Amino acid sequence: MTKWIGYFGLLLLALLWGTMVPAVAHLLHIWDPYFLAAFRYVGAVPLMWVALSLIDRRKAPPASGAAVTRPGWRIWPLGIIGIGIYSALYTVGVQHCHPVTAAILSATSPAVAAIVDLVVFRVPLDKRMLPAILLAIIGGALATVHFGAGDMFDFRGGEILIVTAFACWSWYSTAAQRWCRGWSQLRITTTTMTTGGAGLIVIYLVAAALGAAILPPPMATDPVDWLVLAWVTVVLVAFGVYLWNFGVKRTGVVVASLYLNLVPVVAIGIFALSGTLPTWPQILGGVLVILGVLMSELQLLKAKKMDPALNAAQPS
Repeated sequence: MTKWIGYFGLLLLALLWGTMVPAVAHLLHIWDPYFLAAFRYVGAVPLMWVALSLIDRRKAPPASGAAVTRPGWRIWPLGIIGIGIYSALYTVGVQHCHPVTAAILSATSPAVAAIVDLVVFRVPLDKRMLPAILLAIIGGALATVHFGAGDMFDFRGGEILIVTAFACWSWYSTAAQRWCRGWSQLRITTTTMTTGGAGLIVIYLVAAALGAAILPPPMATDPVDWLVLAWVTVVLVAFGVYLWNFGVKRTGVVVASLYLNLVPVVAIGIFALSGTLPTWPQILGGVLVILGVLMSELQLLKAKKMDPALNAAQPS
């Protein structure tokens, strides 16, 4: 029963996170990307600390002799790179990218993570990830193809920023587990979101000084815009992180990753309903990306079932 609750939570998470690109694309018509990048995390920090204090209060202290590390100064690069630079690059990337392409690229993150682990942490590349990497490259390129007038590729530069943002997030995900061993996932996220929020404020101020951001930010007149901003901050960032931890604890990270393949499907569906129809190359590219990741993750899931060592409980 516990696993089924986890499955439901992950399904809900995929549906919620599928609204991220459409919501950010909408908000970029009102606010600059640097303000949005800062606000959606800084605004979520107080909620995360409240949640952490309530949950930690109910938890028993770690057992004597349990392996707990103190990250010290490392909490700053974790937050600044993994939260700050990631959020800024991702939001600017969405601004300078076709929204459907941005949605498709969200499915490439497992392939990006495999490459980052190999290059940065010298983690051997699992051969089962090769289809995901290859098809992610082909599918991502196809998503930028258009057969209208002008250039053949609708490449706007934001695509590189989005993939780089995923690389920052992948580095953060692995480094945080190594440097914060013994911490709960909620404590890691809350603490690094705090230092990352501080970094995002600095990035916003520097961007404003260079004329790339507006300070003070404009005031939206439509209540819908404020509701969308609250949705991104409270639901997608704060509640979304909780759902992710909830699902991973009950099903494991491999199964949880499978559900995230629904994110671009939901996003493209929202764009289609709002009038931004995907082209055939974008549809084909998205299918290839999702197919590659799905093939690799199903193989990893099969290996997990066959190897008892891979069935160890996930950190809470």
